[in-house]
Amino acid sequence: MDQFGISELADWLEAHNDQLLDKAEMMPTDKVLAGVDYLKLLAQPAAAYLVMKQGTYDREESDHKLNLMADDQALAQVEDRIMVNHVDGSITKDELNFTYNHEPVFEDGYEAKKDLNIVKFGLEVIGAVATSGHLATVTAALSKDAAVTLIVASARFRQWQEAK
Repeated sequence: MDQFGISELADWLEAHNDQLLDKAEMMPTDKVLAGVDYLKLLAQPAAAYLVMKQGTYDREESDHKLNLMADDQALAQVEDRIMVNHVDGSITKDELNFTYNHEPVFEDGYEAKKDLNIVKFGLEVIGAVATSGHLATVTAALSKDAAVTLIVASARFRQWQEAK
């Protein structure tokens, strides 16, 4: 993945939205993981966070935006989501501010479309500043919990797709 890869992935997800929801195209979780790894925000490779225990992540790395309710369960089981919904500031002055909101994806049973939107929109917002080449600035400003949400939401969406 390079500095344009995150935006390109967001564009691909948007262009294939209906096919993804119809299960005709599969969520490219490997590319989402590669995008998160490109950001160099997390201490371990992105794939490791799916099996990491919530309690371990909460104690060692979380910025406490996610509601982690089950210390002994894997992060893949987290039902809370943090959507990256906006970025502002000045990339040239190395001053970025991302804003987030919680997104309920399990209110009335699992809502796959919400997870897809979380991944698409988050990658779009992050990709908009990642293309600048100021990776350290993006990494410093971005929430680790938001990055974990991208991992978990894409994996859960793919799991939903595979459960025919």
